[in-house]
Amino acid sequence: MRDMSTARFITPDERQRLLAQLASPRDILFYQVAVNTGLRVSETLSLRWRQLIRNGAPAPAFEIPRRSLKGGRSENRRRVCTRRIPINAAAAAAIREYTFAAFGSAEPALENYVFASRKKSPGVISRKQAHRIIADAARRAGLEGTVAPHSLRRVFARACYQATNFDPVALQVLMGHANFQTSVIYIKPDPSELAHVYHGLHSPAAEAAGASRPVALNHHAQ
Repeated sequence: MRDMSTARFITPDERQRLLAQLASPRDILFYQVAVNTGLRVSETLSLRWRQLIRNGAPAPAFEIPRRSLKGGRSENRRRVCTRRIPINAAAAAAIREYTFAAFGSAEPALENYVFASRKKSPGVISRKQAHRIIADAARRAGLEGTVAPHSLRRVFARACYQATNFDPVALQVLMGHANFQTSVIYIKPDPSELAHVYHGLHSPAAEAAGASRPVALNHHAQ
């Protein structure tokens, strides 16, 4: 699946249009968990209700065990640590909406998968199905290019980078990467996002602003 390499960042307007096209509370919860935690698709799909629900309400935070994280079952698994991730207001609201729609006033079976498959029980939807949920909604919303679950991880990365005052090391921690060089890939702008730079070069307004800006002189270069 080409999700990771080709999925593009989506703007706030595009996210609203995408969200409006999601068909069910389960799909909305998938979107909200992905965009507000930055989890990879496999990590999101590994979630069970006991991680998100506590005493009948959304938990303040949840843990992703090492075995569910990328590399957590590899020969280098000792380098992977269990992650604890807070649940923000948007994700908590989606949890409440889905549990009420699916279970009413009852509590879901805590050992069941959150994103359970309707076709195979007990079981979870596949990565392919998760991809299709987001891609189909994006198509209905009229979004161009490749929009997939990994687009939501890119949105999370950009938001975190801004919220941490552009700290790449903090971004690395929030993204769960082994090094910040990987995290930087997520905040690299697409060329289409930089088109305005070309249009602004050498315009009369820009030239006038440059002419009025004081020039710093190097007094040692005489």
